[in-house]
Amino acid sequence: MKRQTHAHLRCSKKPIAGRFFAAILLTAMAGPAAWAEDSEAPVGLTEAQAVSRALERTAVTAVIEGEVAIERGQARDARAYANPTLAYSREQTFGSLGTGEDYLTLGQTIDLANSRGLRGDAADLRAEAAGHLGDVSRLAIATEARLRFCQAQYYHARVIVFERWQRHISDALANIIRREQRGIAAVYDRRRLERELMVATAQFETARAASERADARLAALIGVPPGAPRLPISGPLLPVDDPPALPILTVTSLGRPDLAALDLQLKATSLEQEEAARWWLPELTVDGGWKGIGFVGGARSDGFVVGASLAIPLWDQSTGMAEIARGRARALAGRRDLLAAELAGELAGARAEAVRLRQAATEFQRGASAASDDLIRIATMAYDGGEMELLALLDAYRGHIDDQNAILDLEHAARRARIEVDRLAGIGIQ
Repeated sequence: MKRQTHAHLRCSKKPIAGRFFAAILLTAMAGPAAWAEDSEAPVGLTEAQAVSRALERTAVTAVIEGEVAIERGQARDARAYANPTLAYSREQTFGSLGTGEDYLTLGQTIDLANSRGLRGDAADLRAEAAGHLGDVSRLAIATEARLRFCQAQYYHARVIVFERWQRHISDALANIIRREQRGIAAVYDRRRLERELMVATAQFETARAASERADARLAALIGVPPGAPRLPISGPLLPVDDPPALPILTVTSLGRPDLAALDLQLKATSLEQEEAARWWLPELTVDGGWKGIGFVGGARSDGFVVGASLAIPLWDQSTGMAEIARGRARALAGRRDLLAAELAGELAGARAEAVRLRQAATEFQRGASAASDDLIRIATMAYDGGEMELLALLDAYRGHIDDQNAILDLEHAARRARIEVDRLAGIGIQ
């Protein structure tokens, strides 16, 4: 029995067995890109389409447009004229000289300081700022959609890697079992491939679970109902080019909607301070109307009445308003300076990271493919010549699988870095 086992081990090193096993695994080493070319997959969802669908959701539009409508309504309310007042009064005296006097007047308050206009202009600026804040929300949603899309891409590719590896290990195992039954393959080879198949199956199931989770998160964001078929995804994971130059990104970032909103809010506080500075201009109320006098005996006289009233601006009642406006302006200016400084600092680092990761992914893919091919060729020749055990040959092929996953990791990191650069620069809103 011992001699038979050794004979099986010797038979497993025959060139024909090595070539057959190597041919099966070489097919598995083609990589996710080559595997995708073998199947005619339908054109799937692109990143731009995912962003559009996320932004076009009814709930997103309702939230953003609702906030803007609130500010616009407050602007109209602030600019509204004071309603005129209609008053009637009667004065009656009795006796031989008694009279009855009727007064009907219409009064209107006039804003000499134009406080109503300044408040309306400030509210208009805040309504415009609300629109920019809506763009801030849209930028956040677009960024999240891009992140979820690239995560789904990444896990789709990992599923392809492990699915192909599992399939070819299974094919190799079936061949080894047939050869073992004919007495020309070692039991060890079968046992080792059985173990490798279990590992490959576990890796495949893990990748598939992660892919399903990533698809569900993307579907939830873009409005795909639960239980709908999984969306095919298209497009490269690795960015096709580097981000724009840093000076261009810096200029672009100055147009970010949150900076624009802060600028508009600062202008609104300036108008509020101007309103507070006009405290000494009072409101004027003008009255005019009809006066009728009825005398004893039936005689009557009619005429008119005119009046005006003006508050005396003896005490400054705008101190609190002015202090609030100054404090608000100071806080807004500080927030804007902090945001601008943060963007300037982070953009340089984020761009450098995106460029380096993309370069690393490109170079690793180029170098790893050549190195893996050489290792596989050397290991296959050694196995065919009886100089290498199955375990060593299998390790060489597993190294290729590890390279494929490392390439995906680098491409995923490069894509996330590029998305971060676009977020900082305010790019990505459609």
